[in-house]
Parts: sequence; structure tokens; C-alpha cells
Amino acid sequence: MMSEGFEILPHTADMRMRVWGKSIQELFRAALRGMAFYLRPDFAKLPKGAKPVTQAVKVETVDISSLLVEFLSEVIAQSDISNAVFTAVNFRKFGENFLEGEISGFVAEDIEHDIKAVSYHEVDIKRNPETGLFETMLVFDI
Repeated sequence: MMSEGFEILPHTADMRMRVWGKSIQELFRAALRGMAFYLRPDFAKLPKGAKPVTQAVKVETVDISSLLVEFLSEVIAQSDISNAVFTAVNFRKFGENFLEGEISGFVAEDIEHDIKAVSYHEVDIKRNPETGLFETMLVFDI
């Protein structure tokens, strides 16, 4: 899924994913799509009769890398609560240490893999001087 802004990498006990985007918001969207892909690799083909679900999100942290971890943690929590796969986000407010918006997706009876949590371990959002893209690594506890 290189064209989608994420790449799932081999890792012993966890799931590791490299994400990138032309902007910080695009990187956040790629991370969300990467999680959706891991949960349901067919997430782009909405199952027939799937019930759509949306949820407001609001996160405030100390910096941009923490914001990504806390945002994804909120998505994981909402996925568990709603038994849903969230595939998109619409940001109403977005800054260095806060975001507000709405995540959307669909109720999913069968999820292929489970994500328990996202780690702060390798998260360090930086602009790649060669590509001009923002990128980081993510490690998920599965």
C-alpha cells in the first residue's frame, strides 16, 4: 500500500508501520488508513449493507508526535466501543498539539486483526529532506 501513504513492516511481536504525507494532516490520515487496512484489508470495499458510523474526536497533547499517538489511541478506543473500522477523518481544528474533528467508518462484525495500543516508541515526525514528505514510524501492540 505504498501509494496510500503507509507501509506495514515485519516485526516480531508487534505491528510496525511507516507512514508519510505531504502535510502533517495527510500523515495522520495515512496512519488512520494504515490502521484500517491492518484491521480489515478490504476496508476500501465497504461491505454491502455496512452501517456507517461517525464519532467526534478531540485530542490535546504536548507536541505533534504525541498528538499522533493520542489521536490513534482515541481511534482504537472508539473502534472497540463501536465495533467499527474508522477509515477517514475530517479535521475542523488542527495545530501542533491539538486537533478536533470527526472520524468516520463502518460497523464491522469481523475484524481480521486486533490492535490493543499504539506505542510512543519510534514516533518522531520529521520532514524527509530528500522527498519533502513528513514521515514517522509507528509500533502497535497487537
